[in-house]
Amino acid sequence: MERFDLGLVFSTTGPYAALGRAARAGAELAIADLARDGVAQITPVVCDPAGRPDAYEAMTRDVLEQGVSHVVGAITSWSRKDMIPVLERYGALLWYPCPYEGFESNDHVIYMGAAPNHHMIPLLDRMLAAGVRRAYLLGSNYVWGWETLRLARARLSEAGVEIVGERYVPLGETDCTLALSEIAEHGVDMVINSLIGPSNVAFMHGLPAQGRPEVVSCNQSEADLEALGQAGDGLVSAGTYFEELGPQDFVRRAAKVAPNGRCSSFFATTYASVCILAQSIKRAGSAAPKAVFRAACAGPHDTVLGTVRIDPMTRHAALTPHIARAKQGRFHLIASSEGPIIADPYLTSVQPVRGGPRETPSLRIVK
Repeated sequence: MERFDLGLVFSTTGPYAALGRAARAGAELAIADLARDGVAQITPVVCDPAGRPDAYEAMTRDVLEQGVSHVVGAITSWSRKDMIPVLERYGALLWYPCPYEGFESNDHVIYMGAAPNHHMIPLLDRMLAAGVRRAYLLGSNYVWGWETLRLARARLSEAGVEIVGERYVPLGETDCTLALSEIAEHGVDMVINSLIGPSNVAFMHGLPAQGRPEVVSCNQSEADLEALGQAGDGLVSAGTYFEELGPQDFVRRAAKVAPNGRCSSFFATTYASVCILAQSIKRAGSAAPKAVFRAACAGPHDTVLGTVRIDPMTRHAALTPHIARAKQGRFHLIASSEGPIIADPYLTSVQPVRGGPRETPSLRIVK
């Protein structure tokens, strides 16, 4: 049986606490299952940065100074980017289990969460196929909001969709009055919602029950869906795991330990990350990060997410995209890819909306 320490750096308090609690619960269930099955004896080193960017760097350093070489953690890209310089300094490896906006590939991170071609691109393309013509963009004021909405603006504009407004709300802010009034004034077909935490709850509750536009999200999951109540009905979300996918035995066991009794993508992806880490350490015969990374890329790995492969070049997991609609506190699948799709974090292979090659602007000689 392998024995090693594992850092768990999740904000279980603060503005996005529901996501951090779900993710940490997934890691803790994996640790218990691996011990039960005789695969690994893992000692967790737990800390809670409470959603404060400065705390991620300091707490990650504290964890690594204890001799830990692997960390599962971070929720936001803001927190991940604060952790990376410390990981580089200590030669450690972060297993990042959350969806993110792409455009990164660091030698000290394995990206287990969805890349933009797993969430935003398939979600937008489905909405475009449905005939959306006027859209409003709304996000939390940090990296995830900025970048996901930048991608949305570019793809929607390429298809001729009118972007009638774009707003950003500070993390944790619950006053969404301006955005709600602009949406009502302009009569939009669709809102791209990249809000998280209390901001998302306030916005969804502020929308009218009747005649509201289609609201779509790339970060809404079962981890915090119940906070929306009936206001969540009709919300469309994209991700690489929803509770309806099962396996049912896993969902039943997750219900006993998840903070809200629900199995979300944050829970399932963190569970899968810890399992792959343990199996890779066993395969490598060492916990040395470089050796473990090579072993992880030698996959494939049979996980609760399905078959997962990690690309040695991009360091991202190939995952299966799904789209689901919320109804009465549950997500119900409405579309799924036929199988895992290789992550394309820099969107180098994404086809243009209208088909055919993208036009590259020519350089103009200025005299």
